[in-house]
Amino acid sequence: MKFVKDTTWAEVFEGWRKREASDPGWIHCATVIKGWPDWESWRKFTASQIGAAELAWQVFEFTDPANEIPAMLIGPYTGWQSGFANKNQSTFEDRLNIPAQFEYFSRHEKVASIMKNFPLDTELIGLVREDSGRIVCIEGHHRAMAVALAKRLGPKISFGGGVRIVLAKLKDPAVLDRTLARGSTKEKIV
Repeated sequence: MKFVKDTTWAEVFEGWRKREASDPGWIHCATVIKGWPDWESWRKFTASQIGAAELAWQVFEFTDPANEIPAMLIGPYTGWQSGFANKNQSTFEDRLNIPAQFEYFSRHEKVASIMKNFPLDTELIGLVREDSGRIVCIEGHHRAMAVALAKRLGPKISFGGGVRIVLAKLKDPAVLDRTLARGSTKEKIV
């Protein structure tokens, strides 16, 4: 990866909003599945769980996205972490090593569509764990999975204008465990 520039959480969140806030699937997830009044409330809750507004953010460009992205750790989300004994420790490549998950994502329409038409000038959001130096994906899981699946199956993805990731250092990795334990539903399920 190479450093591009410093940025702010407000700019990072605005990019997230542009990528998701008008997508009917994400709106449905936020309002119907997660119980929030709108997309913004849902994503701001996630951001507050990781303390995003208090972190120092920087933009980087992947120099080898086909290998760097699949090696990222999966973020602290219940659906993405399911099936792993050791939570918040597995990569997108690890997920595909689970036969049922490989089969699931091999047929996943959104992931297949991204593999065929990877978004130009795409940007992901992540955290760098200070304890291990590993990158944790916070936003961009379907794009990351598409890259991991393409790496495994063989078709090369055209990354077009490049792939960037906005990163901040995570001093306390327990934040990931707390975020996963709480989940992102409006009302905590007990």
